[in-house]
Amino acid sequence: MNILIRVDSYSEIALGHLNRCINLGFSLLEYEHNLLFVCYEDETSRKRLNEVEFNFQLIPFKINDINNLDKEFKYLKSVSQTIDLLIVDSYSVNDNYFRMLSNIFSKIVYLDDLGFDVDVDMVINPSCKVEKSDYMAKDVLSGIDYVILGPEYSVGRLDKIDLMKDSILITMGGIDHYNLSSRVIAIIEEISTNIEVNLLIGPYYENIDLIKNSIIDSNLKINILEDISNISSIILKNNMAITAGGFTVYEMAAMSTPCIGIALWDNQSNNIECMSKKHALLPLYYSSEYEFDRHLKKELIKLISNTNLRLEMSRRARMVVDGNGADRISKAITKKYSTKFNCSLR
Repeated sequence: MNILIRVDSYSEIALGHLNRCINLGFSLLEYEHNLLFVCYEDETSRKRLNEVEFNFQLIPFKINDINNLDKEFKYLKSVSQTIDLLIVDSYSVNDNYFRMLSNIFSKIVYLDDLGFDVDVDMVINPSCKVEKSDYMAKDVLSGIDYVILGPEYSVGRLDKIDLMKDSILITMGGIDHYNLSSRVIAIIEEISTNIEVNLLIGPYYENIDLIKNSIIDSNLKINILEDISNISSIILKNNMAITAGGFTVYEMAAMSTPCIGIALWDNQSNNIECMSKKHALLPLYYSSEYEFDRHLKKELIKLISNTNLRLEMSRRARMVVDGNGADRISKAITKKYSTKFNCSLR
C-alpha cells in the first residue's frame, strides 16, 4: 500500500509525535508498504527525516491551522490520488478536520492519546485506560501492547542492570520547559557525588546555558549528550533514569531501566499512572509549587538508595512493555487494508 503519514514537529510540541511515526514507519516498511511523510516545515524535522531516509515533504502549514487550512488541503488533495491509507498523529485535530480528510482519503487511521473520538476507520491508543467502546471507529487497537517503539526495543536489555557503578540518564524530551535538568543535577549532588550523570539535551532546549552553568558548579561527573536521535544505546549504559512522561517512559521500560517518570503535561498523566500501577516506574506529577523539588528529591533518594527496588522495577518494566507494539499495529493495518495481503490468503 501507499501510506501517507501526516504528522508535525516544531518547538512547541517537540519530536514525540514525529518519532513514534518514524518508528511505526520502520515497521510498515517490513510489510512492504510505501511511505510518504508530510510535515510542517521545521529544520529539526528535516534533519530527523533525512537521517532515516524516508520519503517526505515539508509544507509551510501546520496540521489544522485555521489560517492555512485551505492551503493544507489543497496540497493533501494533490497527492491523495496515489494514497491508499492516511495516518494522522496530532493533538491539533477536530471533527471538521477529519470530515474534510474523509472527502479526499478512502481510509484513515488516527494515533490518539487523549481519548478523542472521531469518525475514522481505525484508532490506535496505547493507554491502558482506554476501551474499544470509547470510540466509534470500527477498528480500535488499545492498550500498552500497542506502544510504538523502534525495532531495537523488541530486543531489549540482554543482561540484568549493572549495580556495581551507578549512572543516571536525565532526559526531558525535546524541550525542557521548566529547566528541570539543572534542578535535577543540584538534587542528585545533595544525595550522592558518586553517580555518573548522562544528560540528554533535546533539539528545542532553550536553557542550555543554564544547564552548562549548573554543570560548572557541580562536583558530579556529567556527560552532555546532544544531537541524539536514537537513545536506545544510551539508555542501556545507565542503570536508572529520570525522564519526562512521554513515550520515553516506554522506551525505558522496554530496556528494563528503572526510572522516575514525570508527567509534565496533562496528556502525560495516563502514561505515568498506568506504568506506576504496574510498578514499572516511580511517578511524579509536575507542579510549579516549591514542594515539587522536595518530592523529586524524595523519589530520587528512593531510586538511588534501594537497589532491590531497582531490580524489581527493571523486571516488571520489561514485562509491561515488550517493544513489539509497532509490529502488532503494522500487522493489523496490513491485514485489514492491504489488498495484496488479502489476495495472498485466497
